[in-house]
Amino acid sequence: MNVFRYLKLQPFDGATPEGRAAERYRLAAWAILANVGSKAASLAVMVLSVSFTLPYLGAQRFGIWMTIASFSGMLTFLGMGVGNALTNLVAKRSAAADLQSVRRTISGGLGLLFLVGLAVAGGLHVLVDWLPWSRLIKVTDPVFLSEAQQTGKIFAILFGLNLFTTGIQSVFAGLQRSFEVHLVSAMGAVLALGALWFAVQEQAGLQELLLATLGVQTAASLTLLVLLVRRGLLTLVRMRFAIQSEASGLLQTGGLFFVLQIGTMVGWGSDALIISSTLGPASVAIYSVAVRLFQFVTQPLAIMNAPLWGAYVDAHAKGDVRFILRTLKASVLLTVGVASLAGLLLFAIGPWVLSYWTQDAIVVPPLLLGLVAVWTVFDSCGAALGMFLNGLHIVRQQVIVVTIFCTLVLPLKILGVGQIGLIAIPLATITVYAVTHVLFYGFVFLPQIRSRLTGISAI
Repeated sequence: MNVFRYLKLQPFDGATPEGRAAERYRLAAWAILANVGSKAASLAVMVLSVSFTLPYLGAQRFGIWMTIASFSGMLTFLGMGVGNALTNLVAKRSAAADLQSVRRTISGGLGLLFLVGLAVAGGLHVLVDWLPWSRLIKVTDPVFLSEAQQTGKIFAILFGLNLFTTGIQSVFAGLQRSFEVHLVSAMGAVLALGALWFAVQEQAGLQELLLATLGVQTAASLTLLVLLVRRGLLTLVRMRFAIQSEASGLLQTGGLFFVLQIGTMVGWGSDALIISSTLGPASVAIYSVAVRLFQFVTQPLAIMNAPLWGAYVDAHAKGDVRFILRTLKASVLLTVGVASLAGLLLFAIGPWVLSYWTQDAIVVPPLLLGLVAVWTVFDSCGAALGMFLNGLHIVRQQVIVVTIFCTLVLPLKILGVGQIGLIAIPLATITVYAVTHVLFYGFVFLPQIRSRLTGISAI
């Protein structure tokens, strides 16, 4: 496939199946190109946030920051799956070329998410005062505990806003215009990098560092609202009606995504909290640095696969099975190959990179590094498969698999960390993930997936 033929400004002719397939690839290609810049800027923020702050924060304060930042992944379920439901619903209605319906869905969905974000921000802000911080992060220093609590309050407000801006990004994904999201994200990352640099010059505390990174990047996403308004896809007129008409459908569709996000939070997002409450924040710093190193593998692959969600939805709505199968095969094979080679390379040079990156402040054991490398391959492949499953709205099966996965992996992680240390986290994750996902997607649910793909209503 010649990728460069799709990097054109004018759309392909949508009157033929070949033209529609080419247009999906064109939009995906531009999304990938824009995402390269976005992720490069985000990776720069990630890399420099470690090398800039770790020397003056120390392992404990840095670990506290990483633990609080990890709450963002843990709490995504509080959006009740509305963002993911928006992606699917907007894509389906866009495929039907019903502008009025698309406008109502976008306006109602974003209005609903704004209200949800306000409620979540208020609830978390109050909850912060009641959390047992000394147990959560296993620190007794009252200064550190007070700083963690104040940082948690700022996080609560930013997270509520982030739920709303994530919904905006979901809308653009459904419109197959993710490249615009990535351009804005790149701008936000560059601004965050500047804010981080100024904060470090003042040796800022955790509150200011959180505002400089998550705060600036979240605020940048709000500029996407201007594009929606200018294109007539978002209106404040009759917003209440739009929310009322769309809320039920979005919450119903998002219900499965909601359960799926809870499972993701339990199975993956709780790692930092498990480590912090068992081994302390210094161990969180070690694990976080190891995981962040391999984001140099997972992020580029996410760049490649993320635009395919909307493309799968559009192709399935128009009955283009050939496009779906060809794209799925190419994405999975390429993902496995790149993740394996890049993961092996990073494992080989990892100790030298980490030594330079952290200025020898953190040493990651080779076994832990190797297990994270192996998990990177599984994680990347699962993400590629997830775009296919989400695009065909095969969500109920994902919920079942994730529920079983979490039921098995969570106790293994909690018990294992106390017995064998940090390596228990990736070891338990890899083992249970391989068994559950191969068993269910390769055998149990395969007939249902095939039926969904061919349009037979077996799901």
